[in-house]
Amino acid sequence: MRTVVAEFTTPDTRRAARHLGRLVREARLARRMPQTELAARAKTSKLTVIRIEKGAVETALGTWLSVMEQLGLLQHVLAIEDPVAPQLAAQQRNRRARRKAEPDLDF
Repeated sequence: MRTVVAEFTTPDTRRAARHLGRLVREARLARRMPQTELAARAKTSKLTVIRIEKGAVETALGTWLSVMEQLGLLQHVLAIEDPVAPQLAAQQRNRRARRKAEPDLDF
């Protein structure tokens, strides 16, 4: 039985996917590029491009990124940063690393 990814995503995730899909569609239309041409450039199918434009969360991330790259949107994805990660990493650096106890493999 196939797992339906959309059933396991949150409403915020689906909303973000729809937003990104609209951005992809708007970028493609602004460049006057047919879905078939975008699909060929991104090495995917026209049906997958249609799904991405609708915000399909079950489409592979690599395919999303390939489509975005062909539209010049990849640089915006690369600009995303986590403002909290450096703070959390700095807190962890102040702690001493400890080895976990060796498992007892004596049979």
